Amino acid sequence: MVVDTQAPGLEMGAARPPKVSPAPPDTPAPASRAGGAVVVVLLIGLAVTAAVAWTASTLNDRNESRLLDRQTQQVGTVLTAAIPSTQIPLVTAAQIAQATSGNVSKFEQYMSPYVEAKGQFVAASLWQRSGAGVRQLAAVGPPPELGPASTSTSSFVMQAYKSATFVVSPILGANPPHIGFAYAVPGGTGGYAVYAERAIPADRQSAVAKNSAFSDLHYAFYLGRSERAANLLTTDFPRLPVTGNSDKVVVPFGSSALTVVTAAAGPLGGTLPQELPWIFGVLGVVITVAAAWTAGRLVYRRRRAERDTAEILQLYGQQRSIAETLQHALLPRETPDIPGLELAVRYVPGVGGVDIGGDWYSVIAVDDEHFVFVVGDVSGRGISAASVMARLRFTIRAYALEGYSPSEILEKCSSQLSVLADGHFATILVGVADVTSREITLANAGHFNPLVIDGQHTDFVATSVGLPIGLSGGTYDATTATVPSRSTMIAFTDGLIERRGESIDVGLQRLQDATRGDHSSLEDLLTKVITLVGDDASEDDIAILGMRWLS
Repeated sequence: MVVDTQAPGLEMGAARPPKVSPAPPDTPAPASRAGGAVVVVLLIGLAVTAAVAWTASTLNDRNESRLLDRQTQQVGTVLTAAIPSTQIPLVTAAQIAQATSGNVSKFEQYMSPYVEAKGQFVAASLWQRSGAGVRQLAAVGPPPELGPASTSTSSFVMQAYKSATFVVSPILGANPPHIGFAYAVPGGTGGYAVYAERAIPADRQSAVAKNSAFSDLHYAFYLGRSERAANLLTTDFPRLPVTGNSDKVVVPFGSSALTVVTAAAGPLGGTLPQELPWIFGVLGVVITVAAAWTAGRLVYRRRRAERDTAEILQLYGQQRSIAETLQHALLPRETPDIPGLELAVRYVPGVGGVDIGGDWYSVIAVDDEHFVFVVGDVSGRGISAASVMARLRFTIRAYALEGYSPSEILEKCSSQLSVLADGHFATILVGVADVTSREITLANAGHFNPLVIDGQHTDFVATSVGLPIGLSGGTYDATTATVPSRSTMIAFTDGLIERRGESIDVGLQRLQDATRGDHSSLEDLLTKVITLVGDDASEDDIAILGMRWLS
C-alpha cells in the first residue's frame, strides 16, 4: 500500500535544462606550459622529500643517542649497586681478624667460599701492620701474583691503611691478568688488612649474556678515568678504539674508578625508525614522480574540462528531471482503499541540486478498520539517502504487517541504522489508527508532531519525542489519542515549515492558520497548505500525508 505520485493535484517539480553555447573545439595546453608545471612539481616534491627524510634521520639519531645515554646510565647504576659485592667480603674479613686478634682459622673459614672455584677471588691473604711495614699471617687459595715477599705487595697493602675505602691496582703482567684489592681496618700499629686478587680474561674479551638487560649494547670497562688501552679490563667490542655514536659513564670503584664506554649493538628504538628515512625517501620520489605526471595531465586536461563544463550545464536540467523521476519511483504508487477514511498526499522536491531526497510517506492497510501510516525524513541527499529511505520504508512495512506496535517498529529500526556506519539518520513518525473508534497510537523518533484539524480548531498531537533513528538504540514511548469525528490529521516533513532565518514556531503557526476553516475536499486542503505554507525557494523536499475521517 502506497501512494500514487501521479494522483490528481500531486505537486511535481522539474527543472528545465539551461541554454548553453556550443562548446569550443578541444585545444590542448601548450607543451611548454605543461613541461614547466612538471619541473616545478618535481623540484618541490624532491625538496620536500629530502627535508622529510633528513628530519626523520635526525630525529632517529637523537632518539638513539637519548636511549643509549639512558642505557649507559643504567649500566652505571647496576655497577654502583654491584661494587659492595667486592667490598663487603674484604671489609668483613678484616673486621673478623681485628675482632679475633688475627685468628687465622676464622679468617680462612670466612674467606674460603669467596676463593673457591666459583668464588669472586682467585686468592686472598691476611696481613698485619708491624711498625713501618706489614707481614702476612694467612693465605687462602693459590699463591697470589703479588707474593708476600714482594715489595710491591707490601707497598700496596700499606696504601690500604691510608685509604678510607678499599684500594685497587691492576696486575697486568700476570697470565692471565689480575686485579688486586686491599682493605685495612683503620687504626694504629697492629691493624689488620685483607688482600685479594681477581682474574680477568687474557684477551680482555667477555660477551654480554643474551638474556641480559644490556644485551643490545657493546661495552668496554677501563680501570681508572682514562680510556687508554693499558687500562682496559674487559670488552665485547670487535675492535677498539670505539668509533661512531658512543657514550660513557664513570663509576667510583674503591680508591679508583671504573669507566664504561658503550655503543648500541643494534637500533635501540627498533628497526622502523631506522628505516623511516629510506622509506620516506623512496615514497617521496615515487609520489613526486606521480604528482609531476599528474600535474602534466591536469594542465593538458584543463581546457578540455572547460569545454566539458558547458556540456555539464546542458545536462544539469536533464539530470534533475531524472532525479525527480527516480525519487517518485521510490515513493508509494497508490493509496489503499480504507472505508470511512479519505487519504491525500503531496510530494514537492527541493528547487536546488540534482540529488535525490530522503523524504517519504506510507499508508499500510492492516484490515478493514485498522491502518498504519508513516512519515519520515532521512538526513542528507543523494543515492545513499534514498537507499536508506527505501530500506526503512520497506522494513517498517514488513514490521507493520507482522502486527508490531509503533514503539516496537521504531526500536527495531533503530538497531538497523547507525549514523556512524551508514552516514545518515532519520526522523520518523509511525501511527496505528482505528478508523471506527478514531483512536490513534503514535511513536515519534525526532519528527514533528502531526496536526489535527477540527473545523476552526487546530492542534498538534503531543507525542513523546525520542531520538532520531540511527543516533541511539533507545526505546520509544507510545502516545494514544482519539481524534474528533470528521476531523483531519496532517503529517509532514520539515521542508513544509522551515524557512532560512526563521523560527520553527513561526512555521508551525503558519500551518495552523492555513488549515483553519471548512474545506470542500482533502485535496483542496493540501493544495492550500502547499501554497500558503511551503517555501517556493526551499532546497528541502516536502512530503505531506493527509487523513480525514468521514464519520
